[in-house]
Amino acid sequence: MDFSAILDKLITDIAALAKSTVKNYATAAVTDAKQFIQESEDKLKRWTLLLANKQLTTEDFEWLVMSQKDLAKMEALKQSGLAMARIDAFRLSMLNLIIDTVFSAVKI
Repeated sequence: MDFSAILDKLITDIAALAKSTVKNYATAAVTDAKQFIQESEDKLKRWTLLLANKQLTTEDFEWLVMSQKDLAKMEALKQSGLAMARIDAFRLSMLNLIIDTVFSAVKI
């Protein structure tokens, strides 16, 4: 499994998500998403490998990713003036996208 390919796909898909959900703030959203992925990369890689080796259930993986919600600070979006409700919605969509992308890569 090529984890760097998963990360590349995540960045591409998150950019598309940002353009469709927070259009005028897409640049800030992508900046925040990249920051989150960079800070979480080691954990995501470890969890993905555990999932692929069937040492984690899908429920465990989802819980672990969602537990990182508070680490996705979205500072650039906050500074841009986007409403907190929309920031929270984007953050949740981003975390779900991470889960779906990993499940797809691991063939779950």
